[in-house]
Amino acid sequence: MRLDRFLAHSGFGTRSEVKRLIKEGFVKVNGEEAKSPNLKIDESRDIVQVGEEIVRLQKWVYIMMNKPRGYVCSNNDPFSPTVFSLIPETLKYRNLHTVGRLDKDAEGLLIITNNGEYTHRVISPRKHIEKEYIVRLERELCEEKIKVFEDGIVLDDGYKTLPAKYTIIDDFTVSLTIHEGKYHQIKRMFESIGNKVVYLKRIRIGKLRLDENLKPGKYKVLDELEAFLVFE
Repeated sequence: MRLDRFLAHSGFGTRSEVKRLIKEGFVKVNGEEAKSPNLKIDESRDIVQVGEEIVRLQKWVYIMMNKPRGYVCSNNDPFSPTVFSLIPETLKYRNLHTVGRLDKDAEGLLIITNNGEYTHRVISPRKHIEKEYIVRLERELCEEKIKVFEDGIVLDDGYKTLPAKYTIIDDFTVSLTIHEGKYHQIKRMFESIGNKVVYLKRIRIGKLRLDENLKPGKYKVLDELEAFLVFE
């Protein structure tokens, strides 16, 4: 990997900022001052320093995003902006993907990573990881009808959902916790009891909660301890 790319991917700024660090003599490779941003390095063996700091490329990347409405969870889409357009180039090279999906018109907690095993564990219904959503409805909520969610409900394609939990917030708003992520599942669950979802926001996966300071479209990089809260 080129030295400037390695440093940019490690969070030391844009390519131009990194090149300035190298030009001004702040960067060493194996104890020797680096002379060129084009220098090829082996990131698993060479020792790169910026000042006194030894730089190591993190193998796995975990990003928390507050997904805004209007964006899709695809890497590429010819018709709609994708969540990856909100991520800087310095992170995109890591072969990132979303951990499950949120509908285009949904918002809230989205995890983006390059760790496929982590993703499989999070989205597998067998792991029974809770996903909590705030749901606003078109019609006034009927508690007698929503109680059927507690035992699982049969959707329009014959699939029976796992038992869900709910807390009524007001006449039109409910907190719903499920353990799966079937296509348009929550919308279909409410359609099955004669109601329509007009607003959907995911606020929690496992014990990992959406950071309230993250505005829609913003993100932050998680450390492993934070990312693995989803399994607690």
